[in-house]
Amino acid sequence: MAGLCAMAETYVVIVKNNLVTAIERLSEPLDRPIPKTPLEVSTELADNNHRNGCIDGRYYFEDTQRARIFASLCLEFIKALVEKRLAMIEALPVGSAVFRADDERDPDRAAPGAR
Repeated sequence: MAGLCAMAETYVVIVKNNLVTAIERLSEPLDRPIPKTPLEVSTELADNNHRNGCIDGRYYFEDTQRARIFASLCLEFIKALVEKRLAMIEALPVGSAVFRADDERDPDRAAPGAR
């Protein structure tokens, strides 16, 4: 269960545009519960992704190690996504300039209105 962090140090991992942009120590106590388990943090991440279509957000931790591990996992997730899309683009047939990562259509079929 998430707990309130009154006097203990709190760290925030800031994610913007799906990239970790900062890991910072908060200078004042946080007035909301800090996720205690990986499941709670993962749920928060999934909620942000579902709500916003990206993993952007502020994720709070009670120690630097958990913040650093989470930041690394965020970047590994994005790296895997980029590598998958790069492989899809590299696998396009010669002469095909159509790629849509947001759906599962045939890569040789143009989007409506595209030429």
